[in-house]
Amino acid sequence: MTPPPRPWRFIPLPPAAALAAALAAAVLAGALAGARPPPAALAGALALLGAALGLTRPFHGLAAAAALALTAPFLIVPQRVGVQPPVLDVVVAAVFAGAAARAIRAPRPAPPSWLIGLVTLGAALPLAAAAWAYATGAADVQAAQLGVKLALYALTPLVVVLARPPRRALQRLAAFVTAAAAAQALAAVALFAAGARGVQLLHGLAAAGYPAADAARFLPDQVTPRATGLLVDPNVLGVTLAAALPFAAHGLHRRRARPTVLRLAALALMLAALALTISRASWIAAAVGLLVLLAVRRPRLACGLAAGLGVLALTLPVEPFARIREGFAASERSGALRLGELREALRVIGRFPLLGIGYGDPPHPDLFAGVSNAWLWLAERAGVGAALAHLALLAGAFRTALVQRRDPVMTPMLASLAGLAAAGLFDHHVVSFPHLVFLLGALLGLIVARARQTPEAAS
Repeated sequence: MTPPPRPWRFIPLPPAAALAAALAAAVLAGALAGARPPPAALAGALALLGAALGLTRPFHGLAAAAALALTAPFLIVPQRVGVQPPVLDVVVAAVFAGAAARAIRAPRPAPPSWLIGLVTLGAALPLAAAAWAYATGAADVQAAQLGVKLALYALTPLVVVLARPPRRALQRLAAFVTAAAAAQALAAVALFAAGARGVQLLHGLAAAGYPAADAARFLPDQVTPRATGLLVDPNVLGVTLAAALPFAAHGLHRRRARPTVLRLAALALMLAALALTISRASWIAAAVGLLVLLAVRRPRLACGLAAGLGVLALTLPVEPFARIREGFAASERSGALRLGELREALRVIGRFPLLGIGYGDPPHPDLFAGVSNAWLWLAERAGVGAALAHLALLAGAFRTALVQRRDPVMTPMLASLAGLAAAGLFDHHVVSFPHLVFLLGALLGLIVARARQTPEAAS
C-alpha cells in the first residue's frame, strides 16, 4: 500500500538549499549585531532571514513579510549601499523572485484571467504615471520611487497565488493574523500609556529606521493624544486593527463557542488600541467588518445590530458617536476640510484623467492633491483607469469570497475585505502606504488561492 502523504507543517524541515541560506543569513546577522546598535542589528537580521525565506520558500517568506507589515513595516536595512530600502521591501522582493522562479520551474494552472488582467493594469498605470511625471519634471526622484514601489506592490495578489498557499497554512491564517495584530495592539496601548517615555522609546528606534519625528500624534486641538503603535499614523494603526478584528472574532457568535483566554485578551487589546486611535474611519471599518462576519451565519441578527448601531450613532450623546456625526455633517474642522478635498479632487481628476499627476506635488500651483478617499486619491495620482482597475479587483475578490462565504477559512477574509473597503471610503491609506497596499494585495491573493482549493472551484 502507498503510505499516506505527510501532513504539511507550517514550518517544515528545510532542504539543503534553504538550510544553507538560513545559516548564511544567521552568520551575517551575527556579524552585523557586533557592528551596529541593537535595533539596527535586529532590522538587518530580519532582512537577511526574510530574504532567505522568500527566495527558497516563497510562502514562508510571504508569511514573514505579512508579520513584518502588521508589526514593524518601517524598519530599514541598516547598511547603505547606494540605497537603504525598508526591510519589508527586501523581503517582498525576495518573495516575488522566489515565487516567479517556482512558477517557471514547476508550472501549475494559471491564475484566473481576470486577476492577471486587473493586477497587470493596476500595476502598469501607476508605473506609467510615475514615469511620466518624472520625465516631464513634475516629480522628483523620491516621488518617482514611491510610484514605482506602489506599482510593484500592486502585483502582490498575483504573486500570492503563484506562491501556492498550502491548505493547512490558510486554516491557521486567523490565528496568525490575530497574534500579529495583538502584538501591534499591545505595543500601541503600552506606548500610549507610557506617554512621554513611550515617545522616547520610539526615538530610540530611529537607528532602525523608525520615523521618530512623527512619534507623537494628536487631534487638531494639539492636546488630545492618539495611539500610533509602531505604524506611525493613528489612522493606519486603526485600519490595520479593523482589518484584523474579523480574524480574531471569527466563530465567537456560535452558540457553543468557547474562546480561550489568549484569544479574549487579544480581542480586548485590539479593541482598546482601536479606541485610542480616535480614527472614525477605522471605527466604521471595524463595525462593517464585524457585521459582515456576523451576517454570514446570522443575517437577521446582523441587520438588527446594524440598524441599532445606526440609531445610536445618530442619537446617543457619547464622544465616539458624536465625532462620527460631526464628520458626516462637516460641522468641525477636519470634516469641512474633507469636503473641500473632495471638490478639489474632482477638479484635479477632470484636468488629468488619463495618468493623473503622479506621486509628487501638483504640476500647477493652483491645484491641491490629497483626498480622504482611496479611489479618488488613486485617480488623482495615476488616472481614472487605475482607480477603476482597483475597484474591479476588489469587486472580483469580494464576489469570489461571497460565493464561498460559508467556508470557515473564507469567512473572516470576506469580512476583512469589507472592512478595508469601508475604510477606503474615508481614508486613502489602503492605496498610498506601501505596507497596506501589500497587506490588501495579500488578502486578495489569499481569497483567490483559497477559492481554487475548494471543491466548488474545481467543479
